Amino acid sequence: MKKTILVVAGLAALVASSVAVAHLKAGNVTAVSATLSAPTTAHLSTRTLTCDGQTIEISTGRYTGTSVSTTPDLAGPVELRVNSVYNTTTKLGTVNGSLRIGAVDDRSKAVFTAINSDGKLDGWLRGSAGHRDGAIFGSLSGSFSKAGGLTDGQLGTGTGANTAVLAKRAECKKAEETRPSVHLLVRGEVDAVSATSISVKPKDGSATQTCAVKSADDVKKVEKGDKVEMTCVQVAGVWTLAKVRERR
Repeated sequence: MKKTILVVAGLAALVASSVAVAHLKAGNVTAVSATLSAPTTAHLSTRTLTCDGQTIEISTGRYTGTSVSTTPDLAGPVELRVNSVYNTTTKLGTVNGSLRIGAVDDRSKAVFTAINSDGKLDGWLRGSAGHRDGAIFGSLSGSFSKAGGLTDGQLGTGTGANTAVLAKRAECKKAEETRPSVHLLVRGEVDAVSATSISVKPKDGSATQTCAVKSADDVKKVEKGDKVEMTCVQVAGVWTLAKVRERR
């Protein structure tokens, strides 16, 4: 009887060991790091709310740049898609989003959550590296602003602020916006267009009118020679494009 118990016990231990090995998917762990810079901003959308006497900025945007690392899976063009909630009164907020690195063999992808303490991020990232090359876990830090994106970004290195916050529900209302009272309307032919400005020659032959462009996306479908109707408004004393549409 004792012999039988010992055999069964030994077999059970062997089975348990096999099961453990079969399910261990992250045993070969290696320290990695990367330096991130994603300052180029696109598709930025921001709204401002007044909540219990405090000012809250809610923004979404896409930011592109470069990731530098000695680990191939973490080196290449980088893209961040960010949702930010920032209290400009307390200078605290949260940032959530996704990160993609165009590595040589395949993209590395991750999601992250971070605290924004006066423009400094302190967060955590989790994702997958390359084509089944492993899982990524690590700290994420750097400087962030809705207009300037991520700079001095560090994955797996650097110093974080070790900040914790308590986020509670607040009664909010949309901040009042000042509507422009002066508009410029021009119907004519596009004389020149770039990511920063657009010029239209009025069809009545008068002087060409030029307006600044806030986002390159506003004029991405506009080409020189197009017949358009352009509306501009005064922003800090500068004529700035409000909208432009094709006219036949």
